[in-house]
Amino acid sequence: MSNKTLAEKDLRDKRTAILGATLDLISERGFHNTPMSLIAKTAGVSTGIVYHYFSGKEELINELYKKIKLETIRAMLADYSEDLSLKERFVSIWHNFVRYSLNHPTHCLFLEQFENSPYIKHVMGEEFAQAIAPFFSFFQQGVAEGTFKPLPPLVLFDLGFGAAESLVKRHIASAVVLDDELMQAAANACWDAVQS
Repeated sequence: MSNKTLAEKDLRDKRTAILGATLDLISERGFHNTPMSLIAKTAGVSTGIVYHYFSGKEELINELYKKIKLETIRAMLADYSEDLSLKERFVSIWHNFVRYSLNHPTHCLFLEQFENSPYIKHVMGEEFAQAIAPFFSFFQQGVAEGTFKPLPPLVLFDLGFGAAESLVKRHIASAVVLDDELMQAAANACWDAVQS
């Protein structure tokens, strides 16, 4: 490996370590009790290195949000195929979301904190628009065919997947056990919620 390649890998590794430390600390301590100095210490870098990558805490938190949100969307759409029926696609997306969230509980909790905080920025850029395009097409197709309630795609998304998010949080808190049987029943109930 060349010196340039090693240096680029080192820079990626430091940025990844900073984002990972931020996620862990915010999950434990919240936004306001996570200073940049602690992020740097936890990531094993100097505070100056953190500021080399991010202009401040707000940019760092927004970048972490974008990263996790895009990973979540991509996980939801794994194996997505327009050859499947609307219900098969819905159930597949629903299960993908729940499984991903259960396997990444800190991601799930971070997204909830962020989306209910003053940090939230709705400027996600072209990459985000491309990532969510299949959801809009999916819901628009369902509305056009009369399968889904005649509601905007974001409302249908919340009706269909908001309950999944709540169930994951309850599972993480040990209030319910999301076994295969409950997951299937809940996915079917969410499907019923969006049907016309």
